[in-house]
Order: sequence, then C-alpha cells, then structure tokens
Amino acid sequence: MPRDLLILSTSAPELAAFVDAGADIAPDLRVRTLEGGAVTEVVDRRGSAVLSVQVPELVENTAEVARLAPWASVDGPVWWTEAWAPWGPAGDVGVDIARAFAAALGAQVLVEDGS
Repeated sequence: MPRDLLILSTSAPELAAFVDAGADIAPDLRVRTLEGGAVTEVVDRRGSAVLSVQVPELVENTAEVARLAPWASVDGPVWWTEAWAPWGPAGDVGVDIARAFAAALGAQVLVEDGS
C-alpha cells in the first residue's frame, strides 16, 4: 500500500510545474501518463513509479475542504490533488518531488506516512 499525499492549492496546478519539480529533484526520472491522462507518474529507468499524481479537481465547497482536510489553512475554492508514493527510498524521492511541486504552487501538502 503506498503513502497517500494530498496537495491543496488556490491556483490550478500545471503539468509543467510538476515536471520541473521532478527534474530539479532527480533529472534521470521520466514522466508518463495512465488511464488517458487521469494519472501522471514519475518513473525510474525500470518504469517503476516513484510518484503518481491524479488530475487535480477544483473543490468550491470550503466546508467540505475543512471537513476532509482540517489541517489545511486555505480560504476559498482549492485545487485538490491526490498523489501516491511507494514506501522506501524511491518513494522518498517521490515525496520530495511532491513537496517541491507544492512549494512551486504556494500549496499545502500532507504526507500520510503512518506516524
């Protein structure tokens, strides 16, 4: 079971920012899409995913955001981006990419790491 990540941003996430974040962390990784573009993955040379990111969804109901992500401190509608990273060193790289991606957006990120 992978680690769950949640990225909340007030601006629409763009694929270019995601790719740039990955290139800055680990330039030898590649990007692929699955399910007709519903999921974008950062993969290593063997094709193993280090991070999988679902297409962001705009959530306009702030009460729902507060209910589902009480840790978040964002006002107004947010772009809700779910992601997954495996456990171990490869997944640690994926988490670093997700954090860099969130930082580039001025977004908040939560990594469910079991602690």
